[in-house]
Amino acid sequence: MKALTMVVTIFDRAVDLMAILAMVMLAFTCLSVSLDVALRKMFGIYQIWVIEINEYILIYAARHYMPFGLGLLFMVTVVGIIVSTADSHLLVPATTFINDVYRTYINPKAKEKHVVFVSRCLVLFFGVIAYLVTHAFSESTGFFKKALYAYTIYGSAITPSLIAAMFWKRATKAGAIASIATGIVVTLLWKQVDFFLSILPESFQQLNAVKVCQELDAVLPAITLSALALWVVSLSTGKRTRS
Repeated sequence: MKALTMVVTIFDRAVDLMAILAMVMLAFTCLSVSLDVALRKMFGIYQIWVIEINEYILIYAARHYMPFGLGLLFMVTVVGIIVSTADSHLLVPATTFINDVYRTYINPKAKEKHVVFVSRCLVLFFGVIAYLVTHAFSESTGFFKKALYAYTIYGSAITPSLIAAMFWKRATKAGAIASIATGIVVTLLWKQVDFFLSILPESFQQLNAVKVCQELDAVLPAITLSALALWVVSLSTGKRTRS
């Protein structure tokens, strides 16, 4: 029993040490990236090493600067964090769909075993969609850029409805659905803005407004149109249905 307690204590201290190392590395990454941005904007100086390893600083440090055992344990922890995060992001939409859509509108009398089976199928379905979405990016696209794109979809779709649910009493269910759908669709289509513009005449492509659209991050038009859809649809359906 004492040996087991000692092992648990050592493991807890190792985890605490890795957490401290992770915080130090993240702080170093933030400072190095900030310095790179400042030098790039003010003096036109590029820090190539920052560009090459800033997305993988924790893994890079674990492989090259930590003792083998500690680095191995750190890498296992990183993989565990990634897997647990992936599980959560698959379970949340599946559970939400089951409770808010399937059991409410499609099959309210569904038995528990059937619900569990459908939930598992949805987790697999959403996992396949996520896999296909990642292949929409080029192989050179970094992990954090993909994560930023995912959170752009999530933020632009959910944020207006979430804020309206807390602060705007006239928001309706139809408005929330329209807002979420608009945020998702606009974000997905904005990634293909270069393709759509290539179809237009070349004279139109040279307009300043078009160039601004090409450089504009998807979150700005997506969240703007999402909020607009929430407002318009809620006001249009507020007299007939109230959420």
